[in-house]
Amino acid sequence: MQNLITTAALSCMLAGTAFAQTPSPAAQLTGGTWVCSAVNDGLNVISKQSYAADGTSTIMLMVFGEADGTSVKIVAEGVGTWNLVGDRLDEMLSRMTATYADIGGEEALDIAQEMLDGSMVNVTLTNTATFAGPTLHLLDVDDVVTDCAR
Repeated sequence: MQNLITTAALSCMLAGTAFAQTPSPAAQLTGGTWVCSAVNDGLNVISKQSYAADGTSTIMLMVFGEADGTSVKIVAEGVGTWNLVGDRLDEMLSRMTATYADIGGEEALDIAQEMLDGSMVNVTLTNTATFAGPTLHLLDVDDVVTDCAR
């Protein structure tokens, strides 16, 4: 009987310890979908990103604003992979497909697809990731800040 009580007490103590620990950065990253926003070269970027525990990711992306005096609106979706070591988040998109594009008031899916393929697909994107509860702060190598929340 004493062993049963001791085992039960230890189980309760260990369970309490497990719940009190801060989840690892990878566990925080994969815990759901992030809605992110940034401003890059005068363009607003809003994305919805999900990171799976198996190292895969999905993204839905909207870019809008003005570039060199020309209005830009692009919507795209993609898939890729991610790796988080310490606070370094590396992502590589294997596919990014433009689903809507208007540049200067004209339909521009082909142009948008070329831009995405040349700047985002099969390119390692590196960010410093900082977690604070339900928020994620990303800083890329060009000092572009992306703020995300669940």
